[in-house]
Amino acid sequence: MKFHHVGYLTDNLKNSIESFKILNYKKKGNLVRDNLLKVQIQFLKNSDNHIIELVKPDRKNIGLINIFKKKIFAYHFAYKVSNLEKSLKKLKKKFKIIVNPIPAKAFKNKKVAFLKMKNGFIVELIQK
Repeated sequence: MKFHHVGYLTDNLKNSIESFKILNYKKKGNLVRDNLLKVQIQFLKNSDNHIIELVKPDRKNIGLINIFKKKIFAYHFAYKVSNLEKSLKKLKKKFKIIVNPIPAKAFKNKKVAFLKMKNGFIVELIQK
């Protein structure tokens, strides 16, 4: 399991990009619209190769909108895993699966899954 990024909720991608520029983050790649996950995504990267995934939820994405309404903006950590199914089997003993494996446009349709920790924090697993 290798750390990949922090997921950050926003309702305004342009403003968030400008805010993170102050911290030396720059756009990495193009805006991704993922209709399956009901989000728009823009990755940002700094000179230390730290990545932030700006996530703007679609109006129909009630789960993320509810998190945003609670003013929880940095809401998930993402990890790349070599075997998604094996990692899910191990982690589901302690965490609740909230999104089963699904292809993600932001990762060239490699599968991702989301789990929720007991404290409410979300972990994303990305198939390598």
